[in-house]
Amino acid sequence: MKKIGLDQMVRDLHDADPDVKKMAARAILRDAPDAAKVFAEVIAESDGETLAVVLDVLFDADDDFTSVFSQVTRHPDASLRAKAIRYLFRRGAFKPSDAVAWLEDPDPYVRRRAVSYLFWMNDAASLRAVSRLCTDDPDVSVRKDCLRLLSVWGSDSDIDQAIRALEDPCPDVRVQAVQTLRRITGQDFGDPAGADGEEFEWIAAKWQGWWELTKKRT
Repeated sequence: MKKIGLDQMVRDLHDADPDVKKMAARAILRDAPDAAKVFAEVIAESDGETLAVVLDVLFDADDDFTSVFSQVTRHPDASLRAKAIRYLFRRGAFKPSDAVAWLEDPDPYVRRRAVSYLFWMNDAASLRAVSRLCTDDPDVSVRKDCLRLLSVWGSDSDIDQAIRALEDPCPDVRVQAVQTLRRITGQDFGDPAGADGEEFEWIAAKWQGWWELTKKRT
């Protein structure tokens, strides 16, 4: 390929027309000797719209663009970070420790994506961070998803956090806390689904009382 050809493709990638951007990205993907290197250099100075087009083109490409998407996990745009994380998960290109780091992301959608991928990994070390978010995360959906994850992979060490979640201000989180406790412990003090306020208070009180007695015996 002539150098001028590649230079023109890169210029077109920054064109104001989204269709031109997309054609340029596809041309680089098809013709550049080292497309990953070209895109890695481009995204460092690309605006969000250009980067979104590039990621769309690369997402389903046969070649591996892990290095490009890894850069994007630190991008200011949360939607682009989430897309990059999804790509890395598909490629098997991150460890549970990476997902734990993304649990600290400022955007709740990104945190939820990290939690959803941890569902596929039975990793004891990551559960410590997930357990903490059951009560500490400011987003209702994240707290609920963390409790759901613990219902699958959690252990006795997570009971205390699930008990604390019984006092969550969100009814859905409180119900999930009971379901998680039932899965982890094998105990059952009533089905919280459909329970009215008074019935749920009774169920929660039974769990809290059971836990106080259990802690004293251990």
